[in-house]
Amino acid sequence: MADDDSEDLTGRMLNLFGRAAKRGRQELSRSLDAGRHQLELRQARRDLESFWIRLGKTAYRLSEADELEHPSIKKAVARIAELERRIEALEQGRDPDDVA
Repeated sequence: MADDDSEDLTGRMLNLFGRAAKRGRQELSRSLDAGRHQLELRQARRDLESFWIRLGKTAYRLSEADELEHPSIKKAVARIAELERRIEALEQGRDPDDVA
């Protein structure tokens, strides 16, 4: 009788451990799926940001070539030119406020 109880207890413990392992695998799978989803979302956001930058550079070049005219774009192009002059002055060790 003691052997039967021991075998029954062993069987129940193995069953319990088996269910726990299965649940652990399921949770791990869910976590991996969520991680992949977050990675894909971050990559899509990076790609979108990259395309916005490319669009801005394209609009800048078109404006510089007088192929695109809009007051907002002209203002942005003027600001870019001002920032480029400021950066150049700083790189050369000059006071950027003295640059006209």
